[in-house]
Amino acid sequence: MDGGSILLFLHLLGGASWLGASVFANAVLVPYVGRRPPAERPDLVQRLVRAPERLVIGSALLAGVTGLLLGVSSGRIRGVDDAGTPYGMLWVASIAVAIAVFATGGAVTSRAAAQLATWPTADSGGGRGSEGETALRRLRVGFGVELAGIVTILALMVALGRA
Repeated sequence: MDGGSILLFLHLLGGASWLGASVFANAVLVPYVGRRPPAERPDLVQRLVRAPERLVIGSALLAGVTGLLLGVSSGRIRGVDDAGTPYGMLWVASIAVAIAVFATGGAVTSRAAAQLATWPTADSGGGRGSEGETALRRLRVGFGVELAGIVTILALMVALGRA
């Protein structure tokens, strides 16, 4: 197996893990947490969202870094001028979307999860106030935006294969 094949394998492994975690969070975790009584939510969010967060971030970084390396090592991106080619524009667009997804994860999803993990003490009303519900909504939106971004990146990768 040559270096390019290993790089592609790692890229697909990271991307599939990242996509799978996002689908699971949107389809299972967040709806489950939302149906639980407010007093149970902090522990659930800590165990089901925050604990595996490093693994998901690692998967996303693996996909991103190997994607950058694949673009350069394939010979399709040799310099800044290549960003103007159809392949280059798709490659740059995928990088921009990935950065936006990472920013959403850091600014919205992770912060909402952190707030929910300490929810009973975060609200002045003993944990049953609107701050907890707002954090849950932000978690839903953050995970939804992340999933939409990952799907967009996947569509760009399909288009890259045809460019």
